Amino acid sequence: MDLPVRILGTRPEQPVISVDGAWDAPGLNLSHWPGNRTPPELAHELSTGVALNFARLPQARREELARGCVAIANNHFDTDGVCALFAVRHPELALRHERALLDAAAAGDFFEFPSEAALALDLFVAASCDAQRSPIAAQLSGLDSLARYQCATEYLLASLPKLLDGGLEAQRALWSADVEASKAERRELERCVRDDVAHLDWTTWVAPRSAQAFSPGRHALLGSSRSDRVLVAAPAPGGMHYRLVVSTRSWFELPGRERAPRPNLRELAARLNTLEGCSASAALAWRAQAADTPSPEVWFGGRDHDLFAERCAALAPSALDVATVRKCVAQVLRESLALPE
Repeated sequence: MDLPVRILGTRPEQPVISVDGAWDAPGLNLSHWPGNRTPPELAHELSTGVALNFARLPQARREELARGCVAIANNHFDTDGVCALFAVRHPELALRHERALLDAAAAGDFFEFPSEAALALDLFVAASCDAQRSPIAAQLSGLDSLARYQCATEYLLASLPKLLDGGLEAQRALWSADVEASKAERRELERCVRDDVAHLDWTTWVAPRSAQAFSPGRHALLGSSRSDRVLVAAPAPGGMHYRLVVSTRSWFELPGRERAPRPNLRELAARLNTLEGCSASAALAWRAQAADTPSPEVWFGGRDHDLFAERCAALAPSALDVATVRKCVAQVLRESLALPE
């Protein structure tokens, strides 16, 4: 659609086509976020998929749905959002590259590994907004976050046709190391003892004794299992490293899938601290991010671990054995199940 693309920090007064997000903007909403107002006929598990469904409509129907809208807008910057903006702004081009756009969006929003190319594009999108690493770093210098998002989005919307036609290879320096690391971690996960508990939507990997302090990233973990909750346990000097990650799939609104109740992660951390014999205020303890965030984690170690971080640098050896940790996790997961009345 021949409308300007805008990254907005506040709710606009005039109607817009708002993609990826549910921020009460007037106009047409194309999103998979909780609370979205996407027309049911366009629903998809990714905002990019919603936007592609919109792009597939006859032009007259698109104009009807978007009547009065003055811009195509988002209020944040990520791969799913950029790909969704591209699909609305350049529908014919986007539909020719549908699979590549959906896979890159899944790598971004679900932390999955649909393909090397998908992860590479997701990493490149993220790097494009980095004032130090971006191909347009000079243009980003000195800008506040909103202005950087706008500038990087405009660059990507202009670059995506070439990137999707093989141009990503010329940018290997921005993504190849991370892609290779994730591939190596996925191979190492295949050497681990794996256990899937379907009714708890939970996968556990226990690394062999030879894999000291094995610490795979999110894309390896969530790209190797369709479970919503994944736990990795790895031997470390003096104990075991543990990291439990909850997927965004239980946070976004996915067609045909009822959102699973989130387990009480802070209660889980409290019980594990009791078993560990340590205080939650100790320098090393079991930590939990808020369960109502899109993809929270539980780990044993230091406090400093950002939301959505690919790897957890805060891990420290726990004295608890795998059986004890798994039993405690299972109890809390069971308690979160919605039982029929």
